[in-house]
Amino acid sequence: MNFLRILIRVKGAASMTSKTKVLSVDDNQQNRRLIELSLNTHFEVVSSDGNDDFLELIERVRPDIILMDIMLEGKTGFNLCKQLKASEDNDNIIIIFVSALLTIEDKLKAYACGADDYICKPIDIVELNEKLKSVEKRIQEAESLATQCKQASNVAFTSMKNASELGLLIEFFTETLTLYTPEDLYKKLDEFFLQFDIKFSLEFRLDNDKIQFPVQTISPLELEVLIVGRSAQRIISFGNNILFNSQWCSILIKNLPIEDEAFVGRIRDHVATLLSIIDSRLMFIDSENKRTNEREKALESLSHTMTDSFSEIKEVFLNQESELLALLADLTRNMDKKALTMGLSEEQESDLLGLFEETKDQFNDVIGSSVVIDSKLSNIIRILSDIH
Repeated sequence: MNFLRILIRVKGAASMTSKTKVLSVDDNQQNRRLIELSLNTHFEVVSSDGNDDFLELIERVRPDIILMDIMLEGKTGFNLCKQLKASEDNDNIIIIFVSALLTIEDKLKAYACGADDYICKPIDIVELNEKLKSVEKRIQEAESLATQCKQASNVAFTSMKNASELGLLIEFFTETLTLYTPEDLYKKLDEFFLQFDIKFSLEFRLDNDKIQFPVQTISPLELEVLIVGRSAQRIISFGNNILFNSQWCSILIKNLPIEDEAFVGRIRDHVATLLSIIDSRLMFIDSENKRTNEREKALESLSHTMTDSFSEIKEVFLNQESELLALLADLTRNMDKKALTMGLSEEQESDLLGLFEETKDQFNDVIGSSVVIDSKLSNIIRILSDIH
């Protein structure tokens, strides 16, 4: 008996508790009556003389087992069996031929038509009952196995989906390690939810800033909901929307298919994991922003301090130059006066004044080097300004 075909029959729980339905096809009314009386205690029996449209009869009765006579009026059971097996919707029905034809050729022909068993007339009622009960048990076992296979397939499929979605979470975590702005973090989160066909809005909460996304499409009402998330419990469900909250972030998931409980359950788990990843990254971004601000403030303070200090140094240099030039001018006048009273010869006076002029030129060269110092100080100030 070909029970592999039975595996595709998956019935509801009701069919496991109701009677197995047997269709008896025989053009002999006495034979049909005998089968009805013999089987109706344990089975639900429906009879036909074979003159009905066979496929319509099958569609109406939906039998589990067919007891088929071979020699019918104007047709054969072989042809009806072939007709039934040619239909994908009905080829799983068990067919047992009941016939007075006893040759091996007839039995081989029945097997070739797709029959599952062969009973010879006259019928042994006890044997028929036991045979049908055995078939019924095999049908129920096959249906149970098919149900278990379906459940196992569903579990395997769910496990595969969970593994795939876990891979997406790991990928999201890995890629966020290289993100340094809230804008980039939102874009990566948008890519993640796009794979689940989920619409969402969110708020990132940094130390001194609260940023909502998407910038262009978030509505005033959504904004109010996200603001509520700043002090709300971890998860809030309302209608087909769910608001997820943490210290650093609120995510509003919109228009979830709440009838798909398995999907919604997975999304809840995924978003809980996402919040932990997002919190960690926002904490890092906030820390880096603080460090950057502190560094900029330190550079700005250093720039101002050095600018002021260099200005003071420059002013000191300029004052010293003025004082030294004044002293040099006084020295020159006093030297001219002193030379007149020293009784020097004209040649000695000329040598002394020449030496003095040479020293004065060297002195002016030394004073002129302050211009170079001023240029270098100005260059340092410019570099500090560029760094800032």
